[in-house]
Amino acid sequence: MEKFRSYIGQLRLYSLADLVLLLVALHADTRQFIGVIILHLAFLAYLESKHSHSYRASVPQWISYILASIGIVMYGKIEGLIYLFFGLLYTQKISKLGLISPVCRGLQSLFITAGIIGYYSPITYIIGILLFLRNLAGDFRDTEKDRVGGMKTIPIVIGMNKNIKYIHLVFTILTS
Repeated sequence: MEKFRSYIGQLRLYSLADLVLLLVALHADTRQFIGVIILHLAFLAYLESKHSHSYRASVPQWISYILASIGIVMYGKIEGLIYLFFGLLYTQKISKLGLISPVCRGLQSLFITAGIIGYYSPITYIIGILLFLRNLAGDFRDTEKDRVGGMKTIPIVIGMNKNIKYIHLVFTILTS
């Protein structure tokens, strides 16, 4: 039961629910909808396989490859591959690439949105910016944990030592 709860937690239901709302708002068709959800699950599986936190059940990396393949086929646009590319960069928080991790999450959302409604819509860029800000807020929320984990996020690099406890919750509510 503990392992099951760990896997449910790794799904980050708040981001999955938000993604579903976004796809509904964008009027994604059924293939796009399913493809994006599967791409997101592939990203999360890969993220968890790379981070392998001691307090979470491990996720075999091969699961992310299978989900990514299915998601790319279902979504059917080059933006699906770009989404996965920025997801790969995001997982490198332990390196200096951790500084750009919020930008990577913003770009993931931007490209998925662009694949559905196009690059000419201002909504595409607004969504990218909002997800960048939300992820940055998450880094400020997780400063202490990320410092212990050896991450190189913006709050750690600028010398912060304490979490800003409710900042991510506020940004999640505001950006939903």
